[in-house]
Amino acid sequence: MIAHTNHRASGSGLYDPDLPTATDVMTSLCCVATQYASEPSLDLALLGFGLAQTLTAPEYAESDLIVRVSKQLLDQWQSLLHAHQEFEVQQHASAYVPPILTVQ
Repeated sequence: MIAHTNHRASGSGLYDPDLPTATDVMTSLCCVATQYASEPSLDLALLGFGLAQTLTAPEYAESDLIVRVSKQLLDQWQSLLHAHQEFEVQQHASAYVPPILTVQ
């Protein structure tokens, strides 16, 4: 395993020192995407969204391509996350049974 040394400042708040390069973030994101493709879940959507958000940190803007791709990935994971959240709301709404009012 190759050890990465990176002395970038984490001024944006999105940079993850455990994932020092855009390649590291993309590798993690690909693993999550593969798991999500085989078994979609809200937890994986949250993880994918978080990694996509991390990739938008200025510290990872190593090229224009990474900047464009990071924005597209963030939009895609945000859409998946939104779909999961809407599904959850619908599930809770359909499971809700209003109490029966009795007149005494």
